[in-house]
Amino acid sequence: MRFHFPMIRRISLPLLLLFRLTSVMILFSLCRWLFYVFNLNSFGYLSFGELISLMFAGIRFDLAALVMFNLLYILLLAIPAPIRYHPIWKKTADQIFIWTNALAIGLNLIDTIYFRFISKRTTTEIFQFLGNPDENILLLLWQFLYDYWYMWMIWVAFIWVLFKITRYFIPQSPVAVRTKIWYAMQTVFLMISVLFIIIAGRGGFQLKPISLVSAASYASTQQIPLVLNTPFSIAKTLNQNVLQYRNDFTDDEQETLYTPVQQTKLPDWFKGKTAKPNFVILILESFGQELIGFYNPQKQGLTPFLDSLLENSITFDGYANGRRSIEALPAILAGIPSLMPVDYPTSAYAANTVEGMGSLLRQHDYTTAFFHGGNNGTMNFDATARALGFDLYFGRNEYANEDDFDGSWGIFDGPFLKFSSNTMNDFTEPFISAIFTLSSHHPFSLPKKIRPEDQNLYSPFENTIRYADLSLRMFFETAKQTQWFANTVFIFTADHTHPEPQSEFYRNEYGMYKVPLAFYSPLFDSVFHSNETAQQTDIMPTVLSLVNYKESFLAFGNNLFAPDGTRWHISFINQMIQLQDGNYLLQFDGSKTTAFFDLETDSLLQHNLVEKNHPAIPQFETKLRAILQQYNNRMISNKLTTR
Repeated sequence: MRFHFPMIRRISLPLLLLFRLTSVMILFSLCRWLFYVFNLNSFGYLSFGELISLMFAGIRFDLAALVMFNLLYILLLAIPAPIRYHPIWKKTADQIFIWTNALAIGLNLIDTIYFRFISKRTTTEIFQFLGNPDENILLLLWQFLYDYWYMWMIWVAFIWVLFKITRYFIPQSPVAVRTKIWYAMQTVFLMISVLFIIIAGRGGFQLKPISLVSAASYASTQQIPLVLNTPFSIAKTLNQNVLQYRNDFTDDEQETLYTPVQQTKLPDWFKGKTAKPNFVILILESFGQELIGFYNPQKQGLTPFLDSLLENSITFDGYANGRRSIEALPAILAGIPSLMPVDYPTSAYAANTVEGMGSLLRQHDYTTAFFHGGNNGTMNFDATARALGFDLYFGRNEYANEDDFDGSWGIFDGPFLKFSSNTMNDFTEPFISAIFTLSSHHPFSLPKKIRPEDQNLYSPFENTIRYADLSLRMFFETAKQTQWFANTVFIFTADHTHPEPQSEFYRNEYGMYKVPLAFYSPLFDSVFHSNETAQQTDIMPTVLSLVNYKESFLAFGNNLFAPDGTRWHISFINQMIQLQDGNYLLQFDGSKTTAFFDLETDSLLQHNLVEKNHPAIPQFETKLRAILQQYNNRMISNKLTTR
């Protein structure tokens, strides 16, 4: 016996449209709750009242996404013409309704997992990755479906609901004769629909349409991803590769307040060591400070070899300038952070003339090389490295042994690091090499030789950190046997922090950027450990100081070996620019300061001091405005060099 709801299934088109759009809004809300539940590590501190408030705030952004993705469907049903009752027209409209909303829901569900890796909602930068033929897209997609099969099943369930929605209520049969009144009423329906599209799409009646940064009106920077939704984030960044000129200060004022044009000076303690040392920059995939025993004693034993190197290195309190690997290269190798909604290498300014570390050192007879065991072309690393002056590129193709392929990303760290060391034996000195590891990236594959009992000691991700540390040990054992080792400065950092932060501190907008930043060399007579703030963009000016580079250059960073240098870190997250110096952290939405924290007493960022008019705010905001004016205006006018 089949149960029937006591409800009339044939309803007017306005009611049909209202029912279907309301149903999609409910599904969008369910996606937000799933986003919250699957990312409790990031939002579990919220009280019930705060959570409900954020969920209600998200409705405004869901409505905007709703009309963006259902614009065509709404117009198909609202057009005041009899053709909308034709069976083919109705079936076409139904399919458009189902699959456009299935796409929107799918984007939300994908971000439910991807958020763990980037700490923000996905924007159009994802299309640069998916559209790159050099990525293992099908293989990675299959790995995603395998590891997170439950999200696939949830998506299928949501699609099933969409099908049911289109089949339960159906439009009333059209009347045989349509009067002028009927056409007038349907025209009114169209006008109301258009009005709804405009108001909902703009996010209300305010002067300017809502954007990603509008979420800051309802939430802190850390909570913004919970208010936003991924379809909205992608739609709103389709044309946001363009920065705006800033005129906060006159030319003379901004040059006084801040300039990225600088010169370096050879440190006194390095004089007489060597005229041209070699440099090897080791960019460790996902090595956040939380996992490194040297920085976090609670993790002693996870990275024993790296810890021993750092103990004998010049170390700083390091910070990444971004949350994605593709943002790390221009920051580390050219002193250029990504201070916009998309990463610099895929922005409209990627073709700007730049002088990276490779370009500048090449003029001083350096051999320049970049190593990454992934597919040649992955994340545009090869093109970016070349643009920054690294003439030689060694990837999976050059390694040429598929026996060491990890099945997803590229060559396992152990054999590839050994290959890198052996390859550098053939370089003419001096040389600079950047080596980017990859084994500590999802899906966290390990070579078969790693014993199963050893893999049970930690999480799958932590096991790859242990493997990367072991690979680093083997790399140094090999390098120490070479002639070039004694004349080399090794630089340690990471592309970004890891996807599994275990403490609240490493999940907030301050701790989520903490990475190692250290200099190790047999050339150093002594070492020191500094608690001063250092960022990826500081690496190029510091390296240039060690070769006594006398010409001027451009970098949005500082020479860490300058005794009178300033120390600060800048980043862009959830439409906010952050500036911190280890004492205070300021968050800026492009026009005003939205948050200010005293890091010495509030490292968890729980007490916003903006309303209390903290005396340090004006100075911090002035400096940030000056940095942004230099960044935006130079990026727009293609003035990223001193030539």
